[in-house]
Amino acid sequence: MSGSSSSDVSDKLMERNRLSYWINHISKLLNRNLKKVSVEDLQQLKHATSKLFQLVQQGEGCSAVVIHKRMKAVYGDACLTEGKVRKWARFYRGEDPKETTVRDRKRPGWPVSATDTMHQQKVDEMIVANRRVKQKDIANALDISKERVYHIITVHLGYRKVSARWVPRQLTVEMKAQRKTICTQLLERFTHDGKRFPRSIITGDESWVHHDDPESKMQSMQYRHKNSPARKKFKVVTSARKVLLAIFWNMEGIVHIKFLEQGTTINSERYVSTLPALKGRLRRVRQDKVKDVVIQHDNARPHTSRQTLCALQKLELPTIPHSPYSPDLAPSDFFLFPLLKKHLKGNHYETDAEVEADVRSWCRSQTPEFFADGMRKLVQGWRLCIERNGDYVEK
Repeated sequence: MSGSSSSDVSDKLMERNRLSYWINHISKLLNRNLKKVSVEDLQQLKHATSKLFQLVQQGEGCSAVVIHKRMKAVYGDACLTEGKVRKWARFYRGEDPKETTVRDRKRPGWPVSATDTMHQQKVDEMIVANRRVKQKDIANALDISKERVYHIITVHLGYRKVSARWVPRQLTVEMKAQRKTICTQLLERFTHDGKRFPRSIITGDESWVHHDDPESKMQSMQYRHKNSPARKKFKVVTSARKVLLAIFWNMEGIVHIKFLEQGTTINSERYVSTLPALKGRLRRVRQDKVKDVVIQHDNARPHTSRQTLCALQKLELPTIPHSPYSPDLAPSDFFLFPLLKKHLKGNHYETDAEVEADVRSWCRSQTPEFFADGMRKLVQGWRLCIERNGDYVEK
């Protein structure tokens, strides 16, 4: 024990002697007349300074501030600035100057307690038990801030709160199975025929177009200053005057469009009367593709009656199957009509002719890519329906 302690003492003495030597050497160099300092003296000064840094940091583990104070006592006004001392200290610690940052380094600090695994598990259990639980109730129950609750829910657990979606009907097991079967058949045909199959589809449907359809709340939004008075929006209803639109379209654009007379609605007889006009339109504008055309429409009574089926067979217009109560798989319902109605909202028309003119103008303004996008979404809907085992496809 006595031998080891004496050895430590001797090592410390040697270290102090080396420090004293380099400090004295630097002092002698600085006391010379600066005009007579040679290049060799400057090199010795640089070497002596670096040695002093190495000895102080490695031998005593001093910080840059302590080193600067000790050098200030030796060098006086000729001493390096504290910033330069810090730079040299980082260099001799082996740090890359390029990686030096002004940001605080990570420190252990106070351990994370509000967003730890235990709180995440408790929040998850409360959400599973009650999907409508409020963040305020979770925060009160766990005694943590509401902001931390929101962070756990969105970042750590990946939850988002969404509203329920209105659907046309509660599908039975048999309806879901039928939807999945039909979508599987259509998707297999698409896989076999490729893009030629959606190009051959002509989809059609009917919809009412009102003379006066009030704009939505979102459409009425305006930029206003903070202190500007709030605008008022009076509750109005759609006008009773309306006209029935029957439309057929494909990936390239509108094939046939017709407006029914005032006071009439669609039935088998009127639907059948539109089919010869549709076939004639195809012969005029798409003569080379008439034989490849297939009709896609929903299962409304005018579309599936015996009279309609006979007319389709006579005109050699085959159809593809469509599941009942499936507007999410009808391109006119989930794609074309919503965008058309959005354009018409907020407009006022005096006559049927004005309505028809605006609808035709909007249809002509759409590019082929617009209609092709609708058909691509139909194919995507088939896939999603299969993935959801026949349930409704989310928007």
